[in-house]
Amino acid sequence: MKIIKSFLILGLSTFSIICCSQRKDKVAIDKSLILTQDITVQTNDFFKIETTLPKGYVKDGTVDYTDYIQKAVDGNKKVIMPNFPLMTSGIFAQSNSQIYFQKNSSLILKPTANIRYQIISLHGVENVKIYNPRLIGDRDKHLDSKGEWGFGIDIRGSRNIEIYNVNISDCWGDGIVLVKTMRNIRAGITKDKLLKTENINIIGGIIDNVRRNGITIAGGKDILIKNLLITNVNGTNPMAGIDIEPDDSSNELENINIENVKINNANVGIDLHLGQYGNQTISKSVTVSCTNISVENANSGIYIAGYKSKPNIKEMTGYFKIDKFVTNNVTKPFEKRDQFGLYPMIQMNNYKFNINNKIDNSTESLLKNVKDNSKFKY
Repeated sequence: MKIIKSFLILGLSTFSIICCSQRKDKVAIDKSLILTQDITVQTNDFFKIETTLPKGYVKDGTVDYTDYIQKAVDGNKKVIMPNFPLMTSGIFAQSNSQIYFQKNSSLILKPTANIRYQIISLHGVENVKIYNPRLIGDRDKHLDSKGEWGFGIDIRGSRNIEIYNVNISDCWGDGIVLVKTMRNIRAGITKDKLLKTENINIIGGIIDNVRRNGITIAGGKDILIKNLLITNVNGTNPMAGIDIEPDDSSNELENINIENVKINNANVGIDLHLGQYGNQTISKSVTVSCTNISVENANSGIYIAGYKSKPNIKEMTGYFKIDKFVTNNVTKPFEKRDQFGLYPMIQMNNYKFNINNKIDNSTESLLKNVKDNSKFKY
């Protein structure tokens, strides 16, 4: 029996201090801040993907082996990536499966001109576990300048998903995307049932140097995002560490929990943007909790977006809670735009803003960039 134990890197309870007057395109990563989940996985019965590769295969990630990788994933419920990099144009996970990345495993995206890609797609699947995925996008080798939707992991219409110890970098768009509905299901694959995006656990690791957002939550239920370092988010708006932004009112934001996340060098730490979420006939609900969040080197720490003019929608119910929130070198630690009372209750507790090397937890600093004080508890 072969047992592989995923690597544990101890993180610090505080984030690094990088002295700079404004957000930089890229800052160095303090690896001591990367937290990973310590998980023991028995891999003796995992199928070795390299056994499907063609004779004379390379081990430097310069040849596209997508068809071979996909064949192995489709034909086996448990697969282990080879201990060297592989190039791919993107793979689809299957239901009731596990994918294990070894210490030197990685999937490198083949440079593309496509405005949309996914290195790993979880589309209409359930009961999937992915361990230690190292995914490298093409932002420095992208073959066009259009679009912003190249994703590391794309989760749509899927449930019961566990992803541990991510290492996602250089994506043309977001590191990870979660959406309620399905899109881009593989050609020729039909589904006898439609799933909602629910019961998703993303625990441990780092997302670095992506263009749009570290993680976008466009919809889902029972979501846990925990123990992540998100850094160097730059390239195309909103450039948030975590962007909570449904595309329309058919999505849901129910029991979303974000815990122990450090965001360094982004435009926005956490962005709550519900402009497309409201509905004219029903009151949409939001239940989002953020605990132990730190934001460093950003223009905004928490940004609650608003409306240019009051829309014809029902008032939203529920809450967006922030507890134990710390910022350093952030221009606007907390910003709440004009809401007209249509957003759910916004609640802020236990905040500390490092302003000019002094800790400030005053009400005056909290309210400095609050345009609309309605439905706001602090």
